[in-house]
Amino acid sequence: MLTFLNTRRAAPSPVRMPAPVAPEPAPVVVPLSESSLDRGLRQIRRTDPGFDPSRIAGYIGMVFRTAQGAWMAGDIGPLRDRVTSEMLGAMQAQCDRLRRAGRASRVADIEITATVTEAWQEDGRDYVTAHVSGSMIDYILDEARGSVVEGSREIPREVEEFWTFTRVAGLNFWMLSAIQT
Repeated sequence: MLTFLNTRRAAPSPVRMPAPVAPEPAPVVVPLSESSLDRGLRQIRRTDPGFDPSRIAGYIGMVFRTAQGAWMAGDIGPLRDRVTSEMLGAMQAQCDRLRRAGRASRVADIEITATVTEAWQEDGRDYVTAHVSGSMIDYILDEARGSVVEGSREIPREVEEFWTFTRVAGLNFWMLSAIQT
């Protein structure tokens, strides 16, 4: 009996290269000593890489001065684009109460600094709080008599307030949302 050997070779298997694998993202290293402020700043910089706390502190100082001018004028209008609608309403109501009482706010010699103390993201919004401190001449006049009914024309009062600003996360305009005295 004859036996035939299969002399035909099997076709070589195609060489298969492994599929390219995306490199693993580098783990986020959080130092043990990272503060909540540092974490908040890092969160905000994810959607606004150029975020600079010193620039927002300067902006907060400017809004503080603008707000004082608006109080003196009895018109919150100049703040319309810099405060939330809730804050605008509360500030206007306070101005209206002074006006109805025949009183006027006066300020001078504003010497303040603003320092960012908190930063965070929540529900798609960025938040920053700054400690506003310093001094200013601040008093209330009885407009009919021209007499000071609160504060002093000569003695500065200390300023110790926390101003919180918010915006839709990312490169959007900051708006004053709260003042804590």
